[in-house]
Formats: sequence, C-alpha cells, structure tokens
Amino acid sequence: MEPRLLVVAGALLFFVLGAAHLRMTVADMKDPKRFAPAKPELLDELKQTRMNFRKDLKDFWATYIGFHFSHSLGLMFYGLAVSYCALFKPDIFADMAVRLAVVIFGGAYVLLSHKFWFSIPLIGSVAGVTLIAVGMAMQY
Repeated sequence: MEPRLLVVAGALLFFVLGAAHLRMTVADMKDPKRFAPAKPELLDELKQTRMNFRKDLKDFWATYIGFHFSHSLGLMFYGLAVSYCALFKPDIFADMAVRLAVVIFGGAYVLLSHKFWFSIPLIGSVAGVTLIAVGMAMQY
C-alpha cells in the first residue's frame, strides 16, 4: 500500500472514533445513557452540582457533556488535519518535528485509552497511530 494512504487510514481511524464519540454525546444530551453514571440517581446529583473550580461554571453534567464535545471535535480535527496533509501537503511530513508531533499526539491517545477508558478507543488508537507511524516511516 502507498505510504501516504497508510497515514490517511490511521488518521481516519481517529476521525471515526471522534465522530462516534460525538454521536453518543449528542444522543446523551437528550437521553443520557452512554456517558451517564450506571447509578441513575447520580445523574440527578450531577445536574444539581458544579465543579468547585469556578462559581460561574454550569452544572457538572453540562460541563461533562461539554468536555465530551471538545474531545470528539479534537479527535476529528486531528484525523482530518493529518489526512489532509498526507493527501494534499505531504511535504509537511518531511520535517521530523512534524512527524514526531503527529505520532506523539496519537500515542497520547493510546496512553489515555489504556489508563482511563476502555478497549475500543485503545484498539483504535493503537491501530491508528501504528498506521500513521509506519506510513511516515515508509515515506521518509
């Protein structure tokens, strides 16, 4: 397979993970199930309290949903930006610092998935960053 297509395939895995996360986040705004606590009574508590960080924060549930939106958009942006560069601006990856940044960013999701999340984002992140790294190694 052409090296830049490996990079695109890996980046699109991150995009798909972000898009799936966004879909679940939007659904939870109307009918909290996916990211809601397993104990339903805790959802009411989350909606009635806020983080202690600042007094002008929204309730904890709204803050939590906002985090999920930003997380989703970040993954989607990463996937699109890396794909775009691989397809239309491949010379940008000639810079070792850029290649390292792209791989380290993807690798951070591997570590986060392993430490805090579950198997689907872990497997997707490992596969995505591996395809990106292999494609870049083959290209440069």
